[in-house]
Amino acid sequence: AVDLGIWPSSPRLLCVLSASFHFTKEPKSQDALHGRSAMLRCEVSDPEGVAYRWLLNGQSVSSSERRFQEAGNLKFSAIDRTLDAGNFQCVATKNITGEEERTSEASFNIKWLESGEVTLQSPASEAEIKSSLSVTLRCDIDGHPRPTIRWYRDGVLLAEKNRKINNKERTLMFPSTSPDDNGFYYCCAKNAAGQVCSSRNFTVTIIDESYPQPVVKPEDLVVLKNEEAHFHCQFTAEPQPTVEWYHENELISNKTRLECLFFLCFSAEQWLTLHQSKVTQRNTGRYRCVAQGPHGPPVTLEAFLRLAEIDDMLMHQSRVFTADSLERVSCRPPRGHPEPEVWWEQEGQRVPAEGRVYQDGLDLVFSPTRGEDSGTYVCFAQNKAGQRKQELMVTVANGREIPARVKQNGGVLRFSKVTRADAGNYTCLASNSLQGEIRAVVQLTVAVYVVFKLKPENTTVYQGHTAILHCQATGDPSPIIQWKKKDNDSLGCIYPRFQMMPNGSLIVHDVIMEDTGSYTCIAGNSCNIAHTSAELYVVEKPVQHSMSDDEKAPYKMIQTIGLSVGAAVAYIIVVLGLMFYCKQRRKAKRLQKSRDEPEMECLNGGAVQQNGQTTAEIQEEVALTNITATGNNKRHSTNDKLCFPRANLHPITTLGKGEFGEVFLAKVKTGEDEKETVVLVKGLQTRDEQLQMDFRRESEMFAKLGHLNITRLLGMCRETEPYYMILEYADMGDLKQYLKISKSKDEKGKNRPLGTKQKVSLCLQVAWGMEHLSNQRFVHKDLAARNCLISAKRQVKVSSLGLSKDVYSSEYYNYRQAWIPLRWLPSESVFEDDFSTKTDVWSFGVLMWEVFSFGELPHAELPDDKVLEGLQEAKLKLSPPQGCPSRVYKLMLRCWAASPKDRASFSDIVTALSELPSESKV
Repeated sequence: AVDLGIWPSSPRLLCVLSASFHFTKEPKSQDALHGRSAMLRCEVSDPEGVAYRWLLNGQSVSSSERRFQEAGNLKFSAIDRTLDAGNFQCVATKNITGEEERTSEASFNIKWLESGEVTLQSPASEAEIKSSLSVTLRCDIDGHPRPTIRWYRDGVLLAEKNRKINNKERTLMFPSTSPDDNGFYYCCAKNAAGQVCSSRNFTVTIIDESYPQPVVKPEDLVVLKNEEAHFHCQFTAEPQPTVEWYHENELISNKTRLECLFFLCFSAEQWLTLHQSKVTQRNTGRYRCVAQGPHGPPVTLEAFLRLAEIDDMLMHQSRVFTADSLERVSCRPPRGHPEPEVWWEQEGQRVPAEGRVYQDGLDLVFSPTRGEDSGTYVCFAQNKAGQRKQELMVTVANGREIPARVKQNGGVLRFSKVTRADAGNYTCLASNSLQGEIRAVVQLTVAVYVVFKLKPENTTVYQGHTAILHCQATGDPSPIIQWKKKDNDSLGCIYPRFQMMPNGSLIVHDVIMEDTGSYTCIAGNSCNIAHTSAELYVVEKPVQHSMSDDEKAPYKMIQTIGLSVGAAVAYIIVVLGLMFYCKQRRKAKRLQKSRDEPEMECLNGGAVQQNGQTTAEIQEEVALTNITATGNNKRHSTNDKLCFPRANLHPITTLGKGEFGEVFLAKVKTGEDEKETVVLVKGLQTRDEQLQMDFRRESEMFAKLGHLNITRLLGMCRETEPYYMILEYADMGDLKQYLKISKSKDEKGKNRPLGTKQKVSLCLQVAWGMEHLSNQRFVHKDLAARNCLISAKRQVKVSSLGLSKDVYSSEYYNYRQAWIPLRWLPSESVFEDDFSTKTDVWSFGVLMWEVFSFGELPHAELPDDKVLEGLQEAKLKLSPPQGCPSRVYKLMLRCWAASPKDRASFSDIVTALSELPSESKV
């Protein structure tokens, strides 16, 4: 503000008085982004005693969290295109004089971009969209300045071809729609504020009557082996499409065992049924129903056919709980397809889902435990392939006080004289003020020593006659009886002439001179083991002098009558004897139950030993075995030699699990003076018939093969399940692990890296073993470094560990519901299930590659499905390992010839490897 005045004593002059302050900074118009921060400045020359305020379109601006005044400046934390539109002006006022100054007006050029939907502008609804009609889509994205619009279909930028794009109206128009326009449409917009895409998109679906439309889709099937399978698919189209079935990538025709049946309906729909009469493992896999119209891509519907399967469960487990505690027991379901249903039962009744004892998922829950919970619980798992079960023995400590005659001395509980009433579970409690309380449960079982009721006697019989050795024993629990012959010859295996009766007696049919010897009857229970021996003498029948014809006639008459009468009397005596025996046995049992105290008792707190054997050992040693008298003598003689007493196996550690079952190491001692030997044991724990046949085939193969570079079959345990195959083992383990260890350089120099000479030697030894195996007309089917054993002296033996379930599961591939070593097999083995010596040659080539690459996984850079695809297209080839001699790699290529006829034989391989020089460079 200025004052105009005329001084009285001066000439007439016009004077202008300036204000006491002026603006040094004024707000200026500027660009701003919607949602971003901004500031308008306002400062004066003399800010002391000056107050600031801001006007928007002439109205005072109030402060908020988004827009506030700081000194003379106006700050914006987030510009709003609606609330901040207009002209801002800063007003400064001198508080003392009331002087007021105003800046010029300033505004924001706010740039913004807001997403929107893709909407149908014409026709009015999606139902009205028809082929050959015009369709217009609109992009409801808006902004300032006007954004540039781009249209996309299925993620691909659209150009103006057969479509009209109006950027001003933000529309996309189809002059004449067709099925080729079908797709997922969306739009994106861009301006100075940024770029956004539509929040909701639009799908154009134009139905082409000639394009096959699925009506009935095939569904995945799970069937039992040799069951029938049916796949159905149906399409509708005009004209009718061509429909074909494929198994994996192979076209199915009526020439195969698969039968295609076509049924044409009046509604121009086509129905295709695929019928498989007897499903086997080879028929499993992916099936595709493919329909092809007059134009456009084919329509594919697929389904999978699988065989139902279910693994075995563990036999039983036992748990001991204290009363009034929360306990949970889990039931691990077996592997199966389809997924098995799991439930718990007790005494034939299903455990409920709620209550004090209930089932929670796979768990059996006691909340809390009580004394009456003791008993047997069964976990069932069932699917289409069958039912498996696992028993659980639960014992709950009842919490009764310890009898007065039982004395406690610190942590020791002493029984002066044990009675049957003392049997049960005892809980030891230990506590202190710092750590609280801990509990331990001990189960006490009262048993009676084994006592022989009838001992065998020395017996002499004629050669070719029948010998009977009697043996009966009593005890609690009832003892198990087993017979052994001197020199550790167990009679528990399959002997055609030896038969053990339920009462413990041993019958030897058609005795021979070699049966002469000492026979030991062993009886044992959880308390002790007892044994008694008797001698069996076999003598030749004396030769009778021949009679004259006159003497023979009356003698034959007397002999016939005597034999008839004798047989009748013997039959009556046997019947009476059996009746008397059964009567006496029932009487003895009644007398035994009526006794208050047993004659001899023992505790089971530890493993009772008798003659150097433990109670656990006797459970296997004295297991009763029913011995049949079938087969010829030669076959049983072989079985007798291979039979190995299960009690002589002492497990060391588990190596893993394969298709047959568990594989573990054990120590054996075959003679009194021999040292213990470590052996490889493979268990048969599956009920699959095919796997059982493979187990038998493998055992027969190793039994018949006798070669320095092939694992020997040492014995079989077949007196009870699970059956065991006992094989020779090498101290350095499998070849693959040895190669991996050899690759790393030991600081102490213990493991020197393998040179070419040593690698060739390893391959040559495997070739020797496979040459012998193939000459005996056997096929290995799984030759790899993991299935070869090596000793500390670098002696290699071809074996078959088959740890496909855990340790080497990554080296096996589930194809058509069978686990195969995909990376070691040629195409004919994978796709045609054809195994021969030539397929073993292919695997040997991969084994050589493993040796020279120090145990690397073949085609490690490719997933299994790519390896399968490469085999099918015959484009798969391993590159030469680092440092591999050219002559060795050429030999590998001969092993990997596409045609089996072109592959080398094992004799050729042995010759080629034997001719290689021994220097490090070949």
